[in-house]
Amino acid sequence: MCWRRSRWWFGLSCWLLAACQTPQPSPELVRRSEPLLGTFVTITVYGENREVLNAAVSAAFEEFRRIDGLMSIHRADSELSRLNARAAAEPVVVSPELFRVIAKAQEIAGQTEGSFDITIRPLADLWGFIWKEYRLPTDEQLKAVLPRVNYRLVELDAEKRAVHFLVAGVSLDLGGIAKGYAVDCAIEKLRSIGVTNAMVKAGGDLRVIGVPPGKTNWIIQLEDPGKEGRRIKIPLRDAALSTSGNYENYFEIGGVRYGHILNPHTGRPVQGIAACTVIAPSCMESDAMATACFVYGVEKSLARFGVPFAMRFTLMPNSPAHDNWSIRQTASFPPCKGSGTVANSGL
Repeated sequence: MCWRRSRWWFGLSCWLLAACQTPQPSPELVRRSEPLLGTFVTITVYGENREVLNAAVSAAFEEFRRIDGLMSIHRADSELSRLNARAAAEPVVVSPELFRVIAKAQEIAGQTEGSFDITIRPLADLWGFIWKEYRLPTDEQLKAVLPRVNYRLVELDAEKRAVHFLVAGVSLDLGGIAKGYAVDCAIEKLRSIGVTNAMVKAGGDLRVIGVPPGKTNWIIQLEDPGKEGRRIKIPLRDAALSTSGNYENYFEIGGVRYGHILNPHTGRPVQGIAACTVIAPSCMESDAMATACFVYGVEKSLARFGVPFAMRFTLMPNSPAHDNWSIRQTASFPPCKGSGTVANSGL
């Protein structure tokens, strides 16, 4: 009897062990790219049901199209374009989302002494950066435009959700924050459908949730500002990352590079910095702060924002003949694999 009972337990144990060792199906991968918001948007998701993943990715792309309809300056029918056309004449009531993004931009403008300024549109037009019809403005042209560039010229009424420009000629450009907000919206749409492992990337702005199968982090590549293929890789998990740089939208005259990131106080492109990368909880924050810190400057940014945000600056070589790119970053910035001489700020 004992022998039979032992044999029964042995058989049951073998069956349970075999059941436990039955290989589980590998997670499905869905990755798609589409041209949106003036860049390529790539969405990568992992999960068990390919049909659900495809539907989720399609819904996430629709979020980008929706935000484009609200905040694009390249579309005459966008809500932002209608606001720009009317807000100098009277306060304009806007949608909750547009008000939220404008209010956040104004908050960051105050924190950075106007280094981030969504009234930059007239200056960007003057330099030709919006449509990439580059030109070098004269001092007189800059003096004529600068009085219309100041975030304090935008008055917000939170109770009425209204926006009013205090002088004629003010025009908003949300290019430094809207793309990050669209990434956040896409991530939230994926989550609402049950996707828990995803990366949404729109140009230099991205956000990740969860991890790829068998990994502990997503591995993110940072572009080489010198465009020589010397990209670096960093780990990232449940966070957003944005890079602002002078190596995509720029022109050169007489050996001088003029990048599209403009200083609202001087009206001229920021010099000396090639790239600024910021890691934040949301992509709306990382997008805006990367541009803000690029303008605000290395030392002030590291001193004021180096604790709440991990950040990394790539500085231009002293001259075109030298290849001495240098790095300044917070100690909290993830460990990098790749090129570059690093000097931590100690924060």
